[in-house]
Amino acid sequence: MINTKHLIFMILMSFVTHFKCQWNENSFKEISSLIDTYPENDERAMVYVQIFLEKAKAAKDIKKIIAGYEDAIYYSRSTANKLIYADSTIAAAKKSADHAEISRAYLGKGIVYYYNVRSYRKALEEYLKAFSYAKDVNDNYLRNKIVYHLGMVKYYLGSYAQASKHFTETSAFFRNASAKKNIHRNTRLNYESGYYNSIYRLSECYRNMRQYDKEDSLVDVGLGNISSMDDHSVEFAYFQQAKGIRLMRQKKYQKVIGHFKIAESILEHKQDFAGLNTLNFYIGKYYWDTGNRISAIKYFKKIDSVFSKSQYITPEIRLSFEHLIDHAKQSRNKDATLHYTTQLLKADSIIITDQPNLSTKITSHYDTERLTSEKEMLLRDKKNNYKLFFVILFLILAAASFIIYRYKCSEKKLTQQYQQLVKTIEDRNKTGTEPYFINRSESGITNDSVAEPAGKFASGSSEIKKIPNPELINKILQKLQEFEEKKGYLEVNMKLPDLAVLLNTNRSTLSYILNDYLHTPYPDYIKRLRINHITALMMEDRKNLLLNVEALAHKCGISSRQVFTLHFKEINGMSPIDFMRKRLEELDRNQT
Repeated sequence: MINTKHLIFMILMSFVTHFKCQWNENSFKEISSLIDTYPENDERAMVYVQIFLEKAKAAKDIKKIIAGYEDAIYYSRSTANKLIYADSTIAAAKKSADHAEISRAYLGKGIVYYYNVRSYRKALEEYLKAFSYAKDVNDNYLRNKIVYHLGMVKYYLGSYAQASKHFTETSAFFRNASAKKNIHRNTRLNYESGYYNSIYRLSECYRNMRQYDKEDSLVDVGLGNISSMDDHSVEFAYFQQAKGIRLMRQKKYQKVIGHFKIAESILEHKQDFAGLNTLNFYIGKYYWDTGNRISAIKYFKKIDSVFSKSQYITPEIRLSFEHLIDHAKQSRNKDATLHYTTQLLKADSIIITDQPNLSTKITSHYDTERLTSEKEMLLRDKKNNYKLFFVILFLILAAASFIIYRYKCSEKKLTQQYQQLVKTIEDRNKTGTEPYFINRSESGITNDSVAEPAGKFASGSSEIKKIPNPELINKILQKLQEFEEKKGYLEVNMKLPDLAVLLNTNRSTLSYILNDYLHTPYPDYIKRLRINHITALMMEDRKNLLLNVEALAHKCGISSRQVFTLHFKEINGMSPIDFMRKRLEELDRNQT
């Protein structure tokens, strides 16, 4: 068996080597035509992708190299490999110095983060980078494609009003672009697809904002305009699903399932698992609302299966776990109850982390249902125990009130600390002074002033040490000023001896000057410079507020997240997480 496998492997490798030699002479177009025969995430295409890349690199054709890496992203099954190829695409695009290529490369990486990694904040970071490069490019299609993906992230994060603005913008562009005459059929189809996807996502925003008339109008536009399911079958399925949801809202249950089944057939054929997951919830909800619990549980279990594999969840479909828990309790299946309860807790944790705008609503809704259920149980089974019920209810309300009060007090104090910190930073910016450095003209350093320093270096002290001369002190102070201006303090693990070597002095002399002329020991000196630096960056650029604590620490020369948090709180009076939150809140208020 081993010999047979070895023989097969050798034959295969010989074929691949021969094939590569043969195709080195063939055109990029011929290789691309072979690549295009494979579906997304099919690793078999990677043989031809590698041939394409090698040929492009040999020809030093940067655009073909970028295209090869984009194909590698598309056909790689591994998410880790997709990210590696995305980074390679960005690197190649930057070599081209073409802002359009760079923008598309960052967009591609953002799409991997959004659809494959499900890291929505990282996706947002990449989309913002893509948009910054696209602003300088005369490519409206690219810019609107980025705006669309920005809308998708903001929709998932629960910022429906902001997302709706993005989708309104892109729908207008794609509608006008698709109406142009004398454009290639494939180009027109791309524009139409962009338009239908934009108005569908916009209709979802309106539904979540309870603007149902606007939602219904867009759904009717979509269903009325898609004339060929072959060209826009997925979009047609989305609008069929939306029509079914509308009929459920209107309690017209007899017409609902037909629309859902049309959508289900298309999405299964197209392997649109994210869209299918949402549809499974609504089909399950339809069966649940019409009393067919067995069929409902079948669809809710599909959502549980997807969540177990990919951790994919949205507030829209989390209700399926509550129904699964209810069904398990009614069936007295303790194992299933424990499983679905654990799944719901995981789902809520993910939603609260990714979508803080919706977390309060979710928690409140869940608590209300739980308390209502407990109340009904107590009224039914313990009719004579009213006093205990009201005592428990009072304690719950009192505890909730106390928690809310504590939270409000904490937030008020935090806001005051933040405002004071901002004022301090603004005052420092107005004066233009460093926190420690004292100009030589202000410090009064002369031969007379340094002859008899204070403290243990004074001539009358029992511990007499050699005092640096004024010229040396001035020289070191000047080098310290240059050190601060060049931001040398951003070097990780910069110790006192390291700085002394950098300034061409010894640690004792440097320590003496820091303590007697800048009035601070070295640890406090370097600490404050680093924290003030990163705080200024966070004040100036919103993108820095989207970084995690580790990235912020590294950016200011601190190697440990814990040390950075400790130093930040010591210098600024609040944790970096709290500062980032308060700063983002202030920026959002200013925008509105």
